[in-house]
Amino acid sequence: MLWRLLRFSQPHRGLLALAFACMVVLGATTGMYAYLMGPALRFLLEGGASGLGMPARLFPVLAAADRSTALWLFPALIVAIGIIKGLSYLGQFYWMGLYGQKVVGDLRRAVFWKLTSLSPLQLARERTGDLLSRFTSDVAAVEAAATYAVASYLRDGLQIAILVGVALFLDWKIAGFTLLVLPLSVIPAARLTRSVLRRTRDAQAQLGEIAAQIKEGLSGLRTIQAFNAEAAERARFAAHAEKHRSALIRAGWARGAVPGVMELLAAGALALALGYAVRAQLPPEHLVSVLTAIVLVYQPAKDLGRVSQFALQAAVAGERIFQLLDADHPVPAAAGLPAAPRLSRELRLEDVWFQYGDRTALQGCSFAAKAGQVTALVGPSGAGKSTVTQLLLRFARPDRGRILVDGEDVAGYAPDSVRESFALVTQESLLFSTSVLENIRFARPEASLQEVEAAARIASAHEFIQALPSGYDTPIGERGVVLSGGQKQRLCLARAVLAGAPVLVLDEATSNLDPENEAEVKRAMDAVLRDRTALVIAHRLSTVRGADAIHVMDQGRIVESGTHAELLRSGGLYARLWSLQESGGAARPEEASVA
Repeated sequence: MLWRLLRFSQPHRGLLALAFACMVVLGATTGMYAYLMGPALRFLLEGGASGLGMPARLFPVLAAADRSTALWLFPALIVAIGIIKGLSYLGQFYWMGLYGQKVVGDLRRAVFWKLTSLSPLQLARERTGDLLSRFTSDVAAVEAAATYAVASYLRDGLQIAILVGVALFLDWKIAGFTLLVLPLSVIPAARLTRSVLRRTRDAQAQLGEIAAQIKEGLSGLRTIQAFNAEAAERARFAAHAEKHRSALIRAGWARGAVPGVMELLAAGALALALGYAVRAQLPPEHLVSVLTAIVLVYQPAKDLGRVSQFALQAAVAGERIFQLLDADHPVPAAAGLPAAPRLSRELRLEDVWFQYGDRTALQGCSFAAKAGQVTALVGPSGAGKSTVTQLLLRFARPDRGRILVDGEDVAGYAPDSVRESFALVTQESLLFSTSVLENIRFARPEASLQEVEAAARIASAHEFIQALPSGYDTPIGERGVVLSGGQKQRLCLARAVLAGAPVLVLDEATSNLDPENEAEVKRAMDAVLRDRTALVIAHRLSTVRGADAIHVMDQGRIVESGTHAELLRSGGLYARLWSLQESGGAARPEEASVA
């Protein structure tokens, strides 16, 4: 999983190379610190060039200097090394930070593109809060790993290699004996790491549950308060939070044990090394340099163990992210498919079958919609009407059967070009938190203001838009909160008109409106549908009584077809639905299937 995440770093190898160059300098200066500790001690005790040892041979200016000069020259050398080390640390921190931001920016972009490219049917099976959690907290976990873990692995790993080299150069016996602790610590660390990974995975999953509940709670706040269910929601939230906290605590215990094991083994190794050095009667400055290098090795080794938690969290987050990125649209846009023709004669479904999992939604559904006519699909809830819309817009493919545009199967065309033939208005007024102008222009961003106003006039929206504080430039808030239900739906109608698509699809466009707003939208729909090809899906039969053709669906099949008058005379399901709604039962048309 981490290797898959690292693929996002390929375009930014240059930044990583700059950071690594700084790390090389950082590691070299750290090694020089360790190497100079022994000579510094001897110089302080003995003075003169003889006390400088190897540094005097490396830097002849030190050997030629008298004691008074060396007293300031040698510390100046250490300060110079410190300045170089500080600048190199700053450089690697900056370049690694920039690298991490670039990688995570690409990852966020990939996740958002995937979200917007998947079928609404696929996303409907996911909880919105959990999807947002993958986009936020999971991507943030990857960001921490890219910024800190990768930097630590490179920087600390390089420092360990250099310091080990210095220690082995100075005394390979002591260094080899002491550094034997590092491979010995791998076994318990590996066991603890597996435990951390499992518990971190549980914690991330619970975080997704928390995000999902927050999203649901905010969306359904009126229902929660109306039923005085705040206590129940808080208890449910507390249960998720407790599971998340418990998983983090268990992971924290395992994470904390890794540096603890390292510390214990390091202390034992240093004690044994000191005992060996005393018996071997090594020169003090020699022993100081060796032990300094070894002590400096354990610090980056512990840092590696500490930042491994970022890598583990990134691995778990990567699993959740790639579950999304690996998802395929049920109707993939295969390369080389031609663009679909614009409807000019007829839209037809032939013996179409479709299932949602184990539930059959369409069973041999067949009907035709003529160009230039208004065709209506009606029927009880669950009859399969909206499923037809999903298939027409290529959000899914039929299990069997064909969808034809002017006699040509749409399966042979690019899915996005098929969608260009349809302009959709749903029962939910899907508006964005921008201006009125931008919401209508969403259908065709290049449209002029005059074209937008013309579409608004057709949808009977121009007058109320002009009455808004800033007219077409008025911000409407999230989901059009400043507008009434009828106004929001008329904006959606205007957007559909502006799209200029051959077929207008109205999927329960008035089902969520009160009678007054429904009447407003119905008048707007009558104007919009004049001389247009339209497919109207409705529960309320009064909105489709003037349709050129009405197809009645029940249990995934077309059971009746005709005009309003013909269907009433036939006395079938349509007549029973009409009778039920006219008698005041419009709120529950599904009962007609029992009538």
